[in-house]
Amino acid sequence: MYDREAAARLISSPFTSNLDNALIERELADGFRAGIRAQICAPGQLELIRRVKERFPDSKTRIGMVVSYPYGGMTTRVKCELVRQAREAGMDEVDIAPNVTAAASQDYAAVEEEMCRIIEAARGEIRLVPMLWMVKFSFETVDGLCRVYKRLGIDSVKTSAGIHFGEMLVEHIEWLHRNYPEFCIEVAGRTRQREKAEAMFRAGASFIHTGSWRKLSGIGTDPAFDGATKECSAGKFTNYLQEAGK
Repeated sequence: MYDREAAARLISSPFTSNLDNALIERELADGFRAGIRAQICAPGQLELIRRVKERFPDSKTRIGMVVSYPYGGMTTRVKCELVRQAREAGMDEVDIAPNVTAAASQDYAAVEEEMCRIIEAARGEIRLVPMLWMVKFSFETVDGLCRVYKRLGIDSVKTSAGIHFGEMLVEHIEWLHRNYPEFCIEVAGRTRQREKAEAMFRAGASFIHTGSWRKLSGIGTDPAFDGATKECSAGKFTNYLQEAGK
């Protein structure tokens, strides 16, 4: 059964899935059709995601863009310029990677200085979702980043980059929600089973970034990359609501 509540809490980033432009466009269209929480693109795909969304004016799916994904190695000036471009393009949100090297060095002053400039570039017109890199950093370092974000009035965080950077655990979310209950928590990092997703939500997660949004909401088959053939098949969208006459 198609679970609309589950779909509305899932976020997709099809540009990470080794798809060509035609398949990315199809993935975006399916996401808008299904009403998932948000779809996040790369900077070079701003026009593509805007063009596809125009076909679904009634969709509640938000659109966003990554900035300096995943390691935050771009200069602050470039990050601010990308935030400005996303804002002017009408994006709803941006996923921002902080300077991971500065964070690993516990140079939180540098992280805070950069985030202040990014906040200025956003002008309060676009939602900022900085990453915590919980799959790599100690809780001490994550806590330092959380303190910076909280001090700056940021209310949403993304736990890590997705794809192959590590697995988020329910215990991570429990710790984060217990210590920073004011944060909207977006989970990223190998949440591909419904049982694990439900455990994440119970632990305090608000949304989940996943390439398995069809599987988690029960509406079809997601794209699959074959390491042997180096090919990636497109996902299959099935409109169960339409079939049920709803």
